[in-house]
Amino acid sequence: MVHRAGRGALPDDIALAYNKVLGAPAAKAPAFAERWTAWGTAFGGTNRTSGDPVVIGSHDLSARTFGVAAGADYHFDRDALVGFALSGGGTKWDLAQAIGGGKSDAIQAGVYTAVRTGPVYFAASLAVANHWMSTDRLAPFGNQLTAKFDAQTVGGRVEGGYRFATPIGGFTPYAAAQARAFRTPTYTEADLAGSGFGLTYQGRTASDTRSELGARFDRATLVTPNSVLTLHGRAAWAHDWVSDPTLVAAFQALPGASFIVNGATPAKNTALASADAELKFSNGVALSAKFDGEFAARSTTYSGTASLRYAW
Repeated sequence: MVHRAGRGALPDDIALAYNKVLGAPAAKAPAFAERWTAWGTAFGGTNRTSGDPVVIGSHDLSARTFGVAAGADYHFDRDALVGFALSGGGTKWDLAQAIGGGKSDAIQAGVYTAVRTGPVYFAASLAVANHWMSTDRLAPFGNQLTAKFDAQTVGGRVEGGYRFATPIGGFTPYAAAQARAFRTPTYTEADLAGSGFGLTYQGRTASDTRSELGARFDRATLVTPNSVLTLHGRAAWAHDWVSDPTLVAAFQALPGASFIVNGATPAKNTALASADAELKFSNGVALSAKFDGEFAARSTTYSGTASLRYAW
């Protein structure tokens, strides 16, 4: 989901550090001058979720994703912006014991905004995506069953926080809520061998609503006469409400006899941690790198991004 919460509004202490790079007097925050920011990002991540083969018959799942994104912000003033983003990428997932997997290509478009009033900030984003998906399943007697279909995602996020300036940096408690809906159509597996194990899956819409409570940390340092290094960190707790994660399937040879398919269950409670660094130069160029981790009892996710921004 496209999300750049809080990055559009500069607290006064960070603005003063930038002011030194720009050569302005350090006694006050710099006058606002940069109206536009263009940015590009490359990202990737991996997830492993444990199944429950004894109770519900699900298997371990491993997934990987990668892609690029680009967008632009328009700053109404130093403390308010609106922006848009486009993203393209791919996802690949596999079940344990090599019994199946799949992949998808996706294109996503989104809009976002961020506003700061003194130490208070508010950010929101909305995104839609289309996925071109394919699956590959190993049926009994070595038969390969495949399927191709399109799916759609709609999601949004809102976040707000209050930043406290301290001698060592900023401390920002925050709260966020996000929701995402994922729609798949009715689709049928191709059973080229005529084994009779091909399935038809009913179309459905699954949703995930997440609440998030945590804190962000930042510290800006003048590293050269022409650059400022800003370090950010985050620690948070998230709770997810996932709608029924099952699929209703039926054998193509027996279309009236349907049954329920279970997958690895997403975690309900997750610890979130992230760290990133941004190096901004006086010519408007900024480089940043970020690492994110999500840790739950039966699921672990790691992801990273590298970004380039230019403000003018």
